[in-house]
Amino acid sequence: MSDVSRRFMRELRVEIEAHPAVNHLFLNRCATSPFSREDYRVFGENHFALVCVFTSYLERLLVRAPTSEAKLWLAKVLVDEYGEGSHGEDHSTLYGHFLRSCGSAVPDDENGKVPGPALRFIREHRRIVNEEPFLVGLGAVGPGHEWAIPKMFDAVIPGLRRAGFTEEEINYFTLHVAQDVDHGTWLEEALVRFGDTHDARALIRRGALLSLEARGRFWSGVQRAVVTWRQPRAIRPDGVTPRSVLQEILITAWDGVPRLRALEARYDALRTRMRPTLSQIVEQGRR
Repeated sequence: MSDVSRRFMRELRVEIEAHPAVNHLFLNRCATSPFSREDYRVFGENHFALVCVFTSYLERLLVRAPTSEAKLWLAKVLVDEYGEGSHGEDHSTLYGHFLRSCGSAVPDDENGKVPGPALRFIREHRRIVNEEPFLVGLGAVGPGHEWAIPKMFDAVIPGLRRAGFTEEEINYFTLHVAQDVDHGTWLEEALVRFGDTHDARALIRRGALLSLEARGRFWSGVQRAVVTWRQPRAIRPDGVTPRSVLQEILITAWDGVPRLRALEARYDALRTRMRPTLSQIVEQGRR
């Protein structure tokens, strides 16, 4: 391994672990706030689709991989994702156990609609692995996931335990952290081979940052979903950036007209109906 490659990996890992998406306010609240099982049900129902489609990113990159070394790393990760390291249960099955322990029916309802935050995240990653150069895709599903997830889940797991979940019920999260340590080691081997030029390293980094930007938007969406479930009549939360005074005035005026709120509700319902179901979004990844 060259000194340049070693420094690149070290600096990229530090950059990922310090990224705002990996240290999102919502994750900090999971770590420190007394969230209930119902809060984690909303969390999980938004997160579940991401788990169900992750292997489709790897499968697509496996087809596009330019060398046998690249295929080897992707194949190793896929074996774990398919259940090799979890007694034959793939990760979506493990996550289904967690959701059922929250009282959710989503794992047993393939016709349920994919939540908006998850749909946007999935579409962005499918765009990356299908349309961007291979190394951008590797950066997204490699360091953008494998070096980010352990730190994010380290914030989630204490909150799950505080909410009263058993170790068996949160096995998906604890197992995923352990597996991603192994995946990260394999990833370093792959990056040594592929990050041997400045241009290659730039592509890998770009993919990681694209993934993390999508992750940050996803966590903001999940946070809004939890707030909406907790306080359905609460004042509208800010978006990514705080609203201006004029925007606040316009929203207040809008909310004061029942017919406009009813129109907005119908529009939201229409958008929900237009979103794909979980089974449809999984099937799309196989095409």
